[in-house]
Amino acid sequence: MVRVKSTRRVECPLCGGTGFVHTEWFAFRPVPGSETECPECEGLGQVPELLEEISGPEPLQRTPYEAELWAEWVRAYREARRRGLPPEEARRAAEGEVWGLEELPF
Repeated sequence: MVRVKSTRRVECPLCGGTGFVHTEWFAFRPVPGSETECPECEGLGQVPELLEEISGPEPLQRTPYEAELWAEWVRAYREARRRGLPPEEARRAAEGEVWGLEELPF
């Protein structure tokens, strides 16, 4: 999940802007002296306004070998683009150079 924040600050929803939360309760009332710094706003009482929340898959965790192949593909693609190839042809050229295929089987 990706969160897009603004520079505008709003009241912390967890502590209500006080900067502190109670950690102990008795009979639905906070125990005096049980206040601690709010973990959400870190005691400031304000948090950045959340503009948008985008859900989607988490980024892939690549093995070192996969990361090396990906870096090689990016290098080949950029070189093909520098030679003046359009994006689709540059993609095919990079795949041919890295994987030795005209088209990937998937």
